Amino acid sequence: MADDRFVLTEVIDNKKLNELMNDVRTDPSEENMIALLREAAICRFIVPLSIVNGGQPSLQALSDANGKQYMAIFADTKSYEVKSETRPLTGVISSFEEVLEVCMANPNIEGFVINPGLEEVLFGRQMLSMISDMMHGGDDTAKVGEPDHYPAKLHGMLEEFLKVEPAIDRIWVRLMRVNKEGELRWLFILEGDYSEKKEYVHDTFSNFIKPYLDGLGLMCASSEDDFVKPVIEGVKPYIGREQK
Repeated sequence: MADDRFVLTEVIDNKKLNELMNDVRTDPSEENMIALLREAAICRFIVPLSIVNGGQPSLQALSDANGKQYMAIFADTKSYEVKSETRPLTGVISSFEEVLEVCMANPNIEGFVINPGLEEVLFGRQMLSMISDMMHGGDDTAKVGEPDHYPAKLHGMLEEFLKVEPAIDRIWVRLMRVNKEGELRWLFILEGDYSEKKEYVHDTFSNFIKPYLDGLGLMCASSEDDFVKPVIEGVKPYIGREQK
């Protein structure tokens, strides 16, 4: 029998959000993704729970082909009813920010999927990290600028990456100071035709270049991401195929 504390009685119906998710599925353009993010930020979601071990709640997670774990959430009660194998429905109602914080606090979770098996829109960890910084720090969350020097092996290793990843054409390299923590990180902005494998390319790139950054952390973004466009406006790429 389900624990009454986690039986869902409130009906959630984010009609506009579901429409925007359908738009993103059929046309994953920057404009549609920004509209989805803005709507998601003001919505509440169903976080499904499995009740195990005599009443202990457990988050439901999904695994991708590489074994990475993603938290499952639903935008509306109807969608959860379609995908749930048990009754009554169990879970909690959470804001977008609360779901984001749970993901960021759990190193084993790579992000979350809204309406898995249906409209299914995925938010990966790097995207969530950027959103979290913006939500908690306002417009002045991070300052980005030109580094006064670059790691010695950086240019050569980026050349090697361009050789093995033909989808990437140009890369910007900036230095970012996260104001809340005062932490310095390298910001890499990639340009190319790789939207269908964005998470894979960013993960591969991050793992490849991390050992050559003189101990600093990094963040990776696409030149198509709206929030990085002011960062590269009028700035020449650090490296590109045309610069060989």
